[in-house]
Amino acid sequence: MDGIFISYRRDDSAGYAGRLYDRLAAHFGAERVFMDVEGIDPGTDFVDAIERAVTSCKVLIVLIGHEWLEIDDGSGHRRLDDPNDFIRIETSTALKRDIRVVPVLLDGALMPRADQLPDELLGLSRRQAIEIRHKQWESSTGNLIDALEKIYLSEGVNAAQPSKTKQSSASKISSEPSNKKWIIFTVLGLVCVIMLGFWFASPTQLKQPVSQQKPKLPPTIAAVKAPATSTLTPPQPSVPDQPVVQGRLEVEPLHIDYGKVMLGSTAQATLTLTNSGNAIIPIPGLLLADEVTNSLSIDHDCADNLSPNESCVVELRFAPSSEGQLDTELKITGPDDSPVTVSLSAIVRALPAVITAAPSSPVVAPEPVPGSVVKPITKPIAPPISKVVIPKILHFTSKVSGKRARLCYEVERAQQLVIEPRPGQLNNLQKDCVIVVLEGTTAFKLVAQSGNQKITDSLVATPEKTAESPPQPVVIPAKPAPDVIIDSKLPNVGDKWIYKIRGRWASSPKHTIEVAVLSVKDNAVQETLTQVDSNARKQLGQRFVRGPVAYVTQSNQMGTEFSPYLYAFDELDANSEWRGIPTPDTNNFWTGWNTQGEADDTETITVPAGTFNALKITLQSSRNSSGSQTEASREPVRVTYRIWYAKEVKRFVKMVRNTISASGQAIDTDTFELVSYQQK
Repeated sequence: MDGIFISYRRDDSAGYAGRLYDRLAAHFGAERVFMDVEGIDPGTDFVDAIERAVTSCKVLIVLIGHEWLEIDDGSGHRRLDDPNDFIRIETSTALKRDIRVVPVLLDGALMPRADQLPDELLGLSRRQAIEIRHKQWESSTGNLIDALEKIYLSEGVNAAQPSKTKQSSASKISSEPSNKKWIIFTVLGLVCVIMLGFWFASPTQLKQPVSQQKPKLPPTIAAVKAPATSTLTPPQPSVPDQPVVQGRLEVEPLHIDYGKVMLGSTAQATLTLTNSGNAIIPIPGLLLADEVTNSLSIDHDCADNLSPNESCVVELRFAPSSEGQLDTELKITGPDDSPVTVSLSAIVRALPAVITAAPSSPVVAPEPVPGSVVKPITKPIAPPISKVVIPKILHFTSKVSGKRARLCYEVERAQQLVIEPRPGQLNNLQKDCVIVVLEGTTAFKLVAQSGNQKITDSLVATPEKTAESPPQPVVIPAKPAPDVIIDSKLPNVGDKWIYKIRGRWASSPKHTIEVAVLSVKDNAVQETLTQVDSNARKQLGQRFVRGPVAYVTQSNQMGTEFSPYLYAFDELDANSEWRGIPTPDTNNFWTGWNTQGEADDTETITVPAGTFNALKITLQSSRNSSGSQTEASREPVRVTYRIWYAKEVKRFVKMVRNTISASGQAIDTDTFELVSYQQK
């Protein structure tokens, strides 16, 4: 019962768990470190199996990543709320059995609060946590090893100390009389040897008359240095080297690039300060800015002191006051007065300037008349050129329920905001949602104005058909464009969807991609893909997607998808199923995919864009392994798709794509969630 059990979620921290296992196994021995509950036979109660495995250990390490608390089971329910969740069983078992529980926070993840945990895990929120980081792997995991050694050392010393003390005391008592006898005999023997040495002097000394010989005094007992007595001093225990007590400051990142920043706007960035030492670092006076412009403001949530293994966040807000390039440094003084330098860079651009009033035309003085008095002509001063801020509409979307439409918007740098024809003037100039009643198909226009600058965005909302109200007529243009389908159920030119995409691992890139319809012709949709991360737009390219065909499409930006518009072009229900779905080769290398799928049922699912009644479809795609053993961990052989289609959105609102390697390990789990949508 002296093992170390690592509890982790594969969707959140499998990569960290593997590296940590190797580090702990190398230090404590592989027989002491456990990472998975293996060998649960069919028919065995897995709850009992997990409890037996956990209770056989002295320490339970709970790896907590950024998504540990909120990971769901695919249907919108938190796994942690399931009483049969493995992580919940492992942690609650250790807490109930009074096993030491050590929370380990991964790369800045936050410690869960008590109100975020089930009742049986409340004790976890009161445990002191340790943070480990990918970029400071050796030092941060070294802190964890030090903590584990203290746990084992404290219990081991308390158990062994009494017997050792008792044994040394008994040995001292039993040997005390014999030691005294040996001291007496040794001293007398040495005295005799020294006196005999003086008696048998050198020949020259013996030939001298006795009267000429210098008298030699025998050494006294006190002057005799008996080497035997030194062996009687008990050996002193060696004192181990004491660890150096000091704080150690680590800063991440060491370079911040704000990118392109417009005048009048503010860019934000954060630094994380971590004390990876074993002593407290005082925070007052910690931050020291060198050659930092007045446009940079610094704020932090650090307490008075930064304890070992603790972190705090420093926020750097850059509000430029002039054009040009920022290239400076921020120096953060550590506990040993050696600064850590963080470089800052940015490119500051001015907004387009407009002239509010043109300068007057030059006045030409007439020729002077002889004998007349010429008065000086004062040249009118041109009004100053003023710069205005151009507003920006980030998104304008609608969601219809019956005869009510929920219009949501997000705008930057607007001094006046109006939605036409109603509700009219808006009070919130940044972000809000308003409800309007639809009397029929209505075109709404969002007008954002700042000074003389005005931009607009528009959308069309159609009330849902109900039994009480007759269907609303659809106005069809007299001469529609040949490549445009005018149908509220099908995608139309101008329709837009924005998805957030995240991967399985903490280091996986996160993207926000906008999908916009360019044309619809011959049941094929031409799309343009745009990356819109951090309010910056980057064109990713165009592609054609077939509508009423069940197939797997692939692109460099989105990866593989199952027929994005299938539900819009075709009527699907819970009885729909497909066999032999055409599937492209993965990266033009992994071939021979066999894909089949079926519709499960209608589910209520919530994504950032709202709550929808969506049809869930599950696809299984598999192939035979063709690589070597060295490629087994990265060769995909099985992909599972779970897609939720919402008919009113004309596309999927969520997709989860799970890829498994030939070795049975998860390569990645990509999650697509709809953030907003706009229909023309």
